Amino acid sequence: MKIRFLIYRFNSQKKGKLKYNLYNVPYKKGMTVLDVVAFVYKNLDPTLAFRYECRQGICGTCGVMLNKKPVLSCSTQVDSSIKTQMIEPLANFPVEKDLIVNLEPVLKRYQKIKPYLDRIHKVIITKKKSNESKVFRKCIECGCCIAGSPDLSKKIFSDLDPMSLVKIARYVTDPRDGLDRKSMAKKSGISRYTEELGKKLTLVCPRGIPIDEAIALLKK
Repeated sequence: MKIRFLIYRFNSQKKGKLKYNLYNVPYKKGMTVLDVVAFVYKNLDPTLAFRYECRQGICGTCGVMLNKKPVLSCSTQVDSSIKTQMIEPLANFPVEKDLIVNLEPVLKRYQKIKPYLDRIHKVIITKKKSNESKVFRKCIECGCCIAGSPDLSKKIFSDLDPMSLVKIARYVTDPRDGLDRKSMAKKSGISRYTEELGKKLTLVCPRGIPIDEAIALLKK
């Protein structure tokens, strides 16, 4: 059995319009989206550009849109009941080439929130206290929450994207960090987020991070 895949093609370095190429890919039980893309590259079109590293759902580099939903391509299996499917680059990111997006906007926002322990307090952390930040430490910075946020305004993205929001929550819950992270979140625009929106973002997070809880925490 073969499944038809429409795959997004675009090169920002060349003049030309974006397009979707159609590829017929043999289906195998357990096949992932990354398996599909790799098959196309190896057997049908060696010009296809895509990004991946660990194949373990940990590095966060292989995010794409599958049928308009952000997923990690290495850990998302293909639904064989859908005979024609679409693979695109992550939404809300500038596209470099085909399925590869430019991460520079995210990295610039990360610089603003200082994504590291700062003004460190020397404290003994109990297991209970450590568990407070555990759920936010699960973030692998894949960008799926950003790609799954079509109803967010550009103003929110320019100040505080949901991935940066989770990172701030991670340090708010770490007693070693000495920065006033809640003030940072307030200045960056946390007021524009609602817990309802956070629940929607949680549904597209491959790691199931409760973004609604992060929002509630930073608004306290």
